[in-house]
Amino acid sequence: MKYLIAYFAFLFALSSSVFAVDAAKPNVLFIIVDDLTTTLSCYGMPEVRTPNMDALAARGVKFEHAYCQFALCSPTRASFLTGCYPESTKVYELNRSFRDALPDVVTMPELFQKAGYATGSIGKVFHGGGPITKLDVQIGAALNMDSEVFEEAKAANDPSDKPRPKSKGEGFNRAYAASSRSPTDFTDCKIASDAIATLDQFKDKPFFLAVGFIRPHSPYVAPKPFFDGIDKTRLTLPPFYREGGEDMKLMPKAALRPNNNCFQYANPTVDEARDAMQAYLAATSFVDTQVGRVLAKLRELHLDESTIVVLTGDHGYQLGDHGLWAKQTLFEGATHVPLIIAAPGVKPGVCAGLVEQVDIYPTVAAMAGLKAPKTTQGRTLQPLLNDPSAKGKQVVFSTMVSTHTKLIGHSVRTDRFRYIEWDEGRGGQQLYDYETDPEELHNLADKPMQAERIARMKSRLAAHLKAVTAP
Repeated sequence: MKYLIAYFAFLFALSSSVFAVDAAKPNVLFIIVDDLTTTLSCYGMPEVRTPNMDALAARGVKFEHAYCQFALCSPTRASFLTGCYPESTKVYELNRSFRDALPDVVTMPELFQKAGYATGSIGKVFHGGGPITKLDVQIGAALNMDSEVFEEAKAANDPSDKPRPKSKGEGFNRAYAASSRSPTDFTDCKIASDAIATLDQFKDKPFFLAVGFIRPHSPYVAPKPFFDGIDKTRLTLPPFYREGGEDMKLMPKAALRPNNNCFQYANPTVDEARDAMQAYLAATSFVDTQVGRVLAKLRELHLDESTIVVLTGDHGYQLGDHGLWAKQTLFEGATHVPLIIAAPGVKPGVCAGLVEQVDIYPTVAAMAGLKAPKTTQGRTLQPLLNDPSAKGKQVVFSTMVSTHTKLIGHSVRTDRFRYIEWDEGRGGQQLYDYETDPEELHNLADKPMQAERIARMKSRLAAHLKAVTAP
């Protein structure tokens, strides 16, 4: 009998030990918002209403200078979900898989799956080239919902703006509209509902859940009350739309894209530009409510104290800067992203140091007590989470392929300067001083006094490219 007692005591101790290990595993909720730049109230944009993302920032660390590695959906997601720079993933366009170059790479959700976590992907997470291993829950984004809403809203708001003939491409010139539909008719509402249902399914076990919302990606469409909540008379347009405009003649051809996501067939008037900004911010406010629904469910399940929450945009976005309403550039607007991390033991703070999205994977892995694969090329942000006043990286890097010249461009960003070169400089060079020129109006690349600085930045870029493309 005493042996049976001892045996059952052993089993109880073992099960208690296993439970303790599982309980010690923090959950991960990774929220990705499509085409979201730093237009949040907590990032200094008071005209937009983003109380849920602001509240997340207030209880976590807000990174003020986080940068994407490629300002286009598929390449950037391939980068931060593998922890590798684009030069390693070889993804420079929408339709290429990172598996072609990295067939055995362990993606972020796969790392957690291998560690025994329940894993899920809701909405737009990967953009093609997703994980080979099937996750426990995989639900895509029902894009047709917003397509129908937008077509209806465009017809109701502006019947004169019809789709162009096929010879010129199909689509509306002004890709924004307020809708009379209920929020439940929108794709992001369904994504949030699917995420909430998955949290219910995962609540009793450690989980990694990635949730990808699709707005404010164009078209900028949202229920009308969110438009009404943005006072467009308070919106300040960039220099391109102010009196006197912006001199673009000296800009390298590769630096500018000839068409835009929002205004595809004709340049907007000043009024249309202001309307478009209002619409983008309205879509941002709308997606904030859906983020809030997911975070509220996390609190309802009492999981907020045991979950690492990461929120970011997949890249930045140009809202009229240099006349652009799009991504796929190497300017500050397209490469600068919001990044917020709230987690158990992380005290609220604001970090001004430079960081990159490629750092997210090793950071989340380390916070969960997991060892990131040797293939990851970013570095953990844990020192900055522990002390947000600590120094970030000296330089951060972004890559782009010009949409029309097809030249490869690279950006080197320090805390004060950005150097951009196209085709190793043969297609043009740009240098901006953000201390004196935050709107990138004065290209200093041809100034003799900047020659030494450019040489240093070119040297840093060469060393970086050599390191990240090595076998």
